[in-house]
Amino acid sequence: MKCNLGWCYYGEKSIEYLFGVKAALPYRIVFVCFVGVGAVAKLSLVWNISDTLNVLMAIPNLIGLLFLTPVVVAETRKYFDSKKQC
Repeated sequence: MKCNLGWCYYGEKSIEYLFGVKAALPYRIVFVCFVGVGAVAKLSLVWNISDTLNVLMAIPNLIGLLFLTPVVVAETRKYFDSKKQC
């Protein structure tokens, strides 16, 4: 259960940041419901849901990485240029 509490807190703080403090209670209710479902559901279903939600979290991160590629390239070049001068 320790892991569930950690993820619950992490998710709650993310929801509060995105939608405000009032969204925390509905998040907690949904989280507790999913903990109950996860405890009685087939293991393969739980893993499929988990994998799907992880992919859904990865998509915006990958899009952000694509948009930040020019910044990363510029900063990397600047770093290595400063190393050459030393």
